[in-house]
Amino acid sequence: MPDADASLASTLGALTAAFLVVTLVAGTLIGFNWTQAVLLGGFAGVVAVASAWLTARRADGD
Repeated sequence: MPDADASLASTLGALTAAFLVVTLVAGTLIGFNWTQAVLLGGFAGVVAVASAWLTARRADGD
């Protein structure tokens, strides 16, 4: 797996971006309380990591 560092970086980037964007939008624009916004952001982060992982597997031809 020669691109393990790139894969880890893209996974962490997807997690961070999804969590921050969804949490901030849910907490400020949509009006969820911050506990709900953080939970929703965490769920979005998990979905983003799963998507990045599946995309990397497809790119590798597995």
